[in-house]
This record gives sequence, C-alpha cells and structure tokens, in this order.
Amino acid sequence: MSKTLAFALALSGLCLCSSSRASDAENQAVEFVEKRGGKVIRDDKIAGKPVVTVDLNLRSVRDPDLKKLAPLKNLTTLILHFTKVTDAGLKDLAPLQRLTVLDLRSTDVGDARLKDLAAFPNLTTLRLGASDVTDAGMKDLALLQNLTTLGLSFKITDAGLKELAPLKNLTSLDISSTKITNAGLTELKAFRHLAALDISLTNVTDAGLKGLAPLKNLASLNINHTNVTDAGLKELVPLKNITALDLEFTSVTGAGLKELAPLKNLASLNINHTKVTNTELKELVVFKKLSTLHVGYMPVTDAGLKELATLNSLTTLAINSTKVTDNGLKNLAALNNLTTLMLFGTEVTDAGLTNLAPLGNLTTLYLGRTKVTDAGLKELGPLKNLTELNLHNTKITDAGLKELIALKNLTSLDLNFTSVTDAGLKELAALQKLTRLELLRTKVTNAGLKELRQALPNCEIRK
Repeated sequence: MSKTLAFALALSGLCLCSSSRASDAENQAVEFVEKRGGKVIRDDKIAGKPVVTVDLNLRSVRDPDLKKLAPLKNLTTLILHFTKVTDAGLKDLAPLQRLTVLDLRSTDVGDARLKDLAAFPNLTTLRLGASDVTDAGMKDLALLQNLTTLGLSFKITDAGLKELAPLKNLTSLDISSTKITNAGLTELKAFRHLAALDISLTNVTDAGLKGLAPLKNLASLNINHTNVTDAGLKELVPLKNITALDLEFTSVTGAGLKELAPLKNLASLNINHTKVTNTELKELVVFKKLSTLHVGYMPVTDAGLKELATLNSLTTLAINSTKVTDNGLKNLAALNNLTTLMLFGTEVTDAGLTNLAPLGNLTTLYLGRTKVTDAGLKELGPLKNLTELNLHNTKITDAGLKELIALKNLTSLDLNFTSVTDAGLKELAALQKLTRLELLRTKVTNAGLKELRQALPNCEIRK
C-alpha cells in the first residue's frame, strides 16, 4: 500500500470518527431537550437533518444547562421563554454561531452580560420582554447592528430607547408594557425601515402619535390599552402603508374610525372593547381591503352586523361577546370569503346555524358559550372544510358528537366544559385527522381517555 493511499484512508477514518462524535454529541443534546419536555425541529432538506430549532418554553432550564446545547452547531432558533436562565449563562451559548433568533422573554436575564450577545454575528431577532434588562443594557444591544426584530423589557424608558439609534436595520420593534412616553416616540425616527411597532400598554397619548410621522414604511401598529382617543387617530393619516391596526381597549368611537378613512390599505382592524356603536360600524365600509375584523366585547347587535355585510373581502370576523342573534347571522351570507368566524359568547342558537350554510370556505368556527345544542350540530354538515371547531361551555352531549362525524377534516376540537362522556368519545374515533382535543371539565374518565388515545395516536388530548 502506498504512503499516499494509507494517508488518505487514515484521513477518511478520522473524518468518519469526527462526524460520528459530532452526531453523538448532537443526539445527547436532543435527549437533554426532550427529557426537559422541550421540542426540537430538524431541517430535513440538509444532509444529516441537523437540529435548527430548540424550544424550551416554560421548561426547567438554568444557566448550567445551556452548555448542553453547545453541540447543536446548526441551531438558528433558541426559545428560552419563561426559564430560569440569567445573563451569566449567555456565554455558554457562544458555540451557536448560526443563531439568528433568541427568545429570552420572562427570564432573569439582566444587563451585566448582554455584551456576550456580540458572539452571535447572525442574530436578527432578540426578544427580551419581561426580563430584567434596563436602560443600562441598551448600549450593548446597540452593537447588534444586524438586528431586524427586537422586543424590550418593561423596565425600558425613553432614555434607553435613545441608545438604540444605531440599529438602523430594525423592521419590527415591540416596546409594549414599557415606560416609554410620548417623548420617547420621537426617538423612533432613527428606525426608518420600521414596518411593525407595538406600543400597547404604555402611557402614550394622542400627542405622542405625532412622533410616528417619519415612519413611512410602518405597516402594523398596535396601540391597544393606551390613552389614545379619536383626536389622535388623525395623526396616523400620513402613514399610508398601514395594513394592520389594533385599537383594543382604547376610547375610540365612530368619529375616530372616520379619521382613518384615508388608510385605504387597511387589511386588519381590532376594535374590541372600544366605544364604537352599532350605527358607527358603517364607517368601516370604506376599507375595501379589510380581511380581518375584530368587533367583540361591545354591545353590537344584529343591526350593527348588517353594516358589515358589504365587506366581502373579509376572511376573518370575530364578534365575540356581542348581542348578535340568529337573525344577525343572515347578514353574513354575502361574506363568502370567510374562513374564520368567531361567535363566542353571542346569543346564537341552533336555528341560527342554518344561516352558515353559504359559508363553504369556513375552516375555523367558534361557538363557545352560545346557546347551541346537540340538535344544531347537524347544521354544520355542509361546512366540509372545517378544521377547527370550538364548542367550549355549550350544552353539547354524546348525542351531538355523532353529528360531527361528517366533518372529516377536523384537526382541532374544543369540548371543554361540556357533558360528553366515554360513550361519546367512541364517535370521535372516526375523526382521524384530529391532532388536538380539549376535554377539560367533561364527564370523560381516564379509561375512556386511554381508549381514545389508542384510536387517535396522533392526537394531543388535554383533560
């Protein structure tokens, strides 16, 4: 055997051994994650199917555990939300050079070692909400100039926001529940590429919205739970690219909706818990591109629903906890593009469900806390595309479950707080596409549950 051939064979052997050791180390890391109840996602398109995502949300993980993730060299997303990790543990993540997404929300991460994040040159998304990070740590974050998505802790003030001016590539910023004021919003002018902004649960008022004027690329704005009124909404008119607006829990009325009329690209609007009245819903008809609308938790009646009948671009309509009745559902017949309809907590009964027959594109239907009974479920038969059905806290019994067999595409079913028993569960065995089933506070026993799990091995059942 020539020396060259011998060397080549030896080198090949070393490579194989090295690859084997790397694979073993990765498998040990995966085993650790799964033992803690976490989830891993592999990339099936790459040789070896490396782990690219680790989700340890709400798992018992502390700083020393982070070393066990080091072998996952291809990891791009790491979720440590609601763990006991602190900033002291960040240095042990340094081997994860391909990391692009890091979620540290609701952890004990503080300012002291934020500089260790500089070890991740590819980091584009960082979430720090409800952590211990303060203004003092913002200078270290300002060095992460590849960041495009950033969520900050509730301890951040206007002064901290000012330190982030170097982050010119930011497209999404979440400063909800922070101590940001109107003055702080003027600092946002540094982020010219910002497309999504969440300032909910802050002390921002009408005057503060003037500070958003330079953000010409803004497409999504969340100002729920703020002190914004009708007067402030006129400040949004220059933001012609806004497509999604959340006004929940503000004192906005129909007069405010009228101010928004120039926003012709608006596609998603949430006015839950506002002061908009039935007759004022007519102000929405100018939004011809509206596809998602939330108008719940207000005294909306059938008359109000009639005002929405011309919004035929709607694909999602949520009218939860309103006074809508069976008669009101007749007004939905023209909305044949609807895929999601939420009627949770309305006055709808069995008779009203007949009015849903024209909505053949529905995939998601919420009927929880309505007056629907077993008799009404047969009216859902024509809705062959339904994949998610919520019957939470209704008078549904085993007899009603027989009617659901026709819905062969169901993947998610909520029967919490109903009177179903083990006998009824046998009917659900026919729904072979079910992947999620909710059975909290039912009459189902452990024996019945065991039998159903055998019939539906791919279904996650919660009881």
